[in-house]
Amino acid sequence: MAAKTNIKALLAVLGMTIGLNANAQMTNLFFDDFSGKGGLGDAWEIATWVNGHPFGCTFSNQEVSRGKGALSLGFSGNSGKCAEVRTRRSWQYGRFVVDMKPANVPGSVSSFFLYDGAAATSTHHEIDIEFIGGTSLLHTNYWIAGRQYPVDVDLAALGIDPYQRSRQYSFTWRPDSIVWHVMDDTGRWTEIRREYVTLAAPMKLMMNAWYGDNLDSALHFPGYYDGTSGKAQYSMVRIGQ
Repeated sequence: MAAKTNIKALLAVLGMTIGLNANAQMTNLFFDDFSGKGGLGDAWEIATWVNGHPFGCTFSNQEVSRGKGALSLGFSGNSGKCAEVRTRRSWQYGRFVVDMKPANVPGSVSSFFLYDGAAATSTHHEIDIEFIGGTSLLHTNYWIAGRQYPVDVDLAALGIDPYQRSRQYSFTWRPDSIVWHVMDDTGRWTEIRREYVTLAAPMKLMMNAWYGDNLDSALHFPGYYDGTSGKAQYSMVRIGQ
């Protein structure tokens, strides 16, 4: 069971201050607002495979679309399909920012994360932002050599509804730390988690929207899925220093 952040204690420590690193002007290494014509472009690869348990769907390019300045990643219990994209390039360190509106469907996950390796093995490294549909929980996590360190942050305790509109989220990855932020309704960045860890493996940036298979651990994460279709929308991705 992922531990929930004690928001009151956290905010007391942080004093609701905004970290300088969150507000500093970034030098962009990568930027996409999905406003161009044609496909996603050479920077992205669309997944067309099956991950297996606890995923209940097959990644398909049919659930990936772009229009009106947004990338949509969909899923459907009727079709058994879901969506995932990833950068062709791997990244090491930086600030990773997304403007997104997750799917509010119980039993589903909408995500923005870095990943490398074979799942749950010594090669597995990961940094996560994952929204658990039907809840106000933001699942933050990182994996080092196949071991995970999850914390679920209740955004409702911060006065934030992640499904009401698109908003920005970020994590900053340094050689000695990972820090997660969320932008509130006033446009201010709030730090929600900070970990001092050493994680050095280059990873690809990924986004996906999927649902669980309702078996075993999937009933715990992401919960029971009833077949409802949904989509996560991404209006901007930025990687900076």
